[in-house]
Amino acid sequence: MEGKLVGVHKVNVKLADGTTATYYYAWRGKGAPRIMSKPGTKAFTQEYIRLTRDRPTKAVEGTISSLIEDFRATAKYKALAPSTRKDYERMFGLIKEVFGVIPVAAVEARGSRRRFLEWRDTMKDAPRSADMHIGLLSRLFAWAKDNEIILRNPLERVEKLHEGSRRDTVWTMEQINTVLTRAAPHIRSVACMALWTMQRQADLLTMPMIAFDGERVSIKQGKTGARVRITAAPDILPILNEAKEAKRQRVLVNSFGQSWTSSGFKASWRKEMAKLGISGVTFHDLRGTAITYAYAHLDRSHEEKIRLIAEISGHSREDAEGIIRRHYLAGQEVIDAISRGTR
Repeated sequence: MEGKLVGVHKVNVKLADGTTATYYYAWRGKGAPRIMSKPGTKAFTQEYIRLTRDRPTKAVEGTISSLIEDFRATAKYKALAPSTRKDYERMFGLIKEVFGVIPVAAVEARGSRRRFLEWRDTMKDAPRSADMHIGLLSRLFAWAKDNEIILRNPLERVEKLHEGSRRDTVWTMEQINTVLTRAAPHIRSVACMALWTMQRQADLLTMPMIAFDGERVSIKQGKTGARVRITAAPDILPILNEAKEAKRQRVLVNSFGQSWTSSGFKASWRKEMAKLGISGVTFHDLRGTAITYAYAHLDRSHEEKIRLIAEISGHSREDAEGIIRRHYLAGQEVIDAISRGTR
């Protein structure tokens, strides 16, 4: 079989017990994936084809593909949160399929903007995804322009297709009470921590026990790198103290007492919300809900409210105010309505 499939690399390895095993790799060299199927079988051939089809190849210099590779090699890109890079890699894969061989010089040419936007519009049935793809392409071109690789970014000031926002997606007190009183303990703890710390899901699930000093929780946010210190509210002290007494590495754990994985939590959360009959809101909306309710109930001036919320959530003051005004509250009348409804 290995003779028929060009490039298959056969290696004989002596094992610890003295026996010899033969391993097959899709090609010779560092990083070559091992073919796990049995040699001489149809599965072996299919696996070889799949592995060689996906084999990374060096991008042609001076093309959009090479531009992407250069951008991915920057320190700023490597500093992105793993989840962000994962999303970018997926989108870059599609971008390279469509535009990879196009010369970088063509990016500046008259008419390129129209071509890129026409491609975006082929995804109009999923407007948010379309906006994310064209936004990433614009970011790539902005980096290239800043580094004098191109003279203009043809995707500056592109209007978004997706017009939705989360301003109306605030958890009701009934929904919050349902989660905090009826949800499974391992789900309830995460929701409670989210409401009282205003932190993102990833930062909550990976929060180490050493972040709690007995009074405050210190968090370095994975997405922004911001460092925040939060006085532990009475509602979350039992969660923190329980984790401390159990000598856990992380504050929050699943039903088996093990650290959460992102996919594991999302699946468990989805099942629990279905069980509780909660729909129309997401875990991410808990962060905005906490900000909304905090703003509505704090007996402070507007400026002081913004400052306190920014300190807890890790947002800049400008971003915190933007969230309140544009995405969650949409005006003083909504603040007043929330205040009346939750007193």
